[in-house]
Amino acid sequence: MTDDVWTGSRAQKEHLRGKYGGRCAYCGCVLDRMHADHKDPVIRVQSDPWGRRLPPSEQRMIKPERNMVSNMMPACAPCNLHKGGYSVDQWRDLLERSGHILSRDKSLFRAAVRFGKIVINDNPVRFYFETMEHPNDH
Repeated sequence: MTDDVWTGSRAQKEHLRGKYGGRCAYCGCVLDRMHADHKDPVIRVQSDPWGRRLPPSEQRMIKPERNMVSNMMPACAPCNLHKGGYSVDQWRDLLERSGHILSRDKSLFRAAVRFGKIVINDNPVRFYFETMEHPNDH
């Protein structure tokens, strides 16, 4: 099944949900509603340069070879939506810099740091799937 094209079938989704014991591959939360995320991203072109939705016949996928079951990760909605088209390493870098980015851009964040409500650390981001020795294979 891992070399199959991802179609989002019920069987593929059930297999994917069980991959990390019903948890998000990234943050490890228990999945209520699962999103299927491409670990190595595919980019869907669904609109023209002016933002108008393309007809289905003109929509396409960049890197369609990545649309495989083996490249899919179970994700919670916040992780999937935030990761977007980033690679895992690009997203990790962004998350690791997030405290510094917020300190630069948000005065409320800086105040929360000053009052000890938020502590910025330089710990590396380690995703849940990286803590698992072997994903559950059915």
